[in-house]
Amino acid sequence: MKHSKVSVVIPVYNMELYLAETLESVLMSDYPNFEVIVMDDESTDKSLSIAEHYRDKDTRIRIYSQPNQGASSARNNAIKTARGCYILPVDADNLISDNYISEAAKILDENPEVKLVSSEAEYIGDKSGRWKFEQFSINLLCRRNLVDNCSMYRKSDWESVGGYCNEILGREDWDFWLSLFKSGGKFIRLPIVGLYYRVRPNSKKARTRHLYKDIIDAFNTRHKPLFYKELRGKLHYQRTYSKVFNTLINWFRPHNIYSKTSNPTLEKLVYLANEENIKKNQLKLNDETVECIQFKEKRFHIPGTKIKKSKARNRFNSSNNLHLGYNEEQISLFTLNSYLIKKAQ
Repeated sequence: MKHSKVSVVIPVYNMELYLAETLESVLMSDYPNFEVIVMDDESTDKSLSIAEHYRDKDTRIRIYSQPNQGASSARNNAIKTARGCYILPVDADNLISDNYISEAAKILDENPEVKLVSSEAEYIGDKSGRWKFEQFSINLLCRRNLVDNCSMYRKSDWESVGGYCNEILGREDWDFWLSLFKSGGKFIRLPIVGLYYRVRPNSKKARTRHLYKDIIDAFNTRHKPLFYKELRGKLHYQRTYSKVFNTLINWFRPHNIYSKTSNPTLEKLVYLANEENIKKNQLKLNDETVECIQFKEKRFHIPGTKIKKSKARNRFNSSNNLHLGYNEEQISLFTLNSYLIKKAQ
């Protein structure tokens, strides 16, 4: 029986108290074909020497070092060296069960539509008990993270979305899941405890309100099409109520978006909805240049009613094969803006 190679990726920064136990748990896996990639993020303690000690005893371990750049960068750089087609990130203070890799890899082998496999989890360290996860859905994922970063996915999917974002500190895994699922795919949570998540006194670092705002703003920039599709608008700082807020906003300022196909690139073009953004992002559709025509109309809108056909929608409905989609928004009680996205002639 063929076993797809799995790369277990462990970013390390000053984890001398826990790294040995983490490596032991990974090396005890019952899966016959995996490697362990340790990426040291310029640790100042004995983490690197501990990793080297285990590498000298087990040829499945490879070690790399980088200047201190953070966990996301370490994870990305480790994955670049991965020889496996499946990736399993493991934090340097957590543990995994001996059957987690084999059960997760089996799901990916047998189900090409599945993009991400996770498991049940238990707390260790300063907290005990089962980690209670919410039922997964794309809509709920747009409001909060539902998946721990110790989840298995294909390296090809990591490549297709550009890896983890190094600028979104502390929420890079959530950002990565959003990038992963915006083009579709399924999620599976195994009915086994595969992860033992360590809670330490400084596991959850306090963040300033300003930094939190920056993270939400970055999410809205990176995932605007997905949020408009699932939340009917942007992600708000009160994340749980984003859909409620957007529903109220749409009552006064309705917003319609339509693209001819489900092509993710086309959908992004339609959501961007202006020539400046299209040029700025250098977006093309199948190597063809795309242009945007803007219309501004004086039109009274009764709150709570649908937008009447805009000029962009009327042009789109003319059955011209060059027309790809439209975006229309009532920006005030008396002003309707609309945009027609079309192939350039």
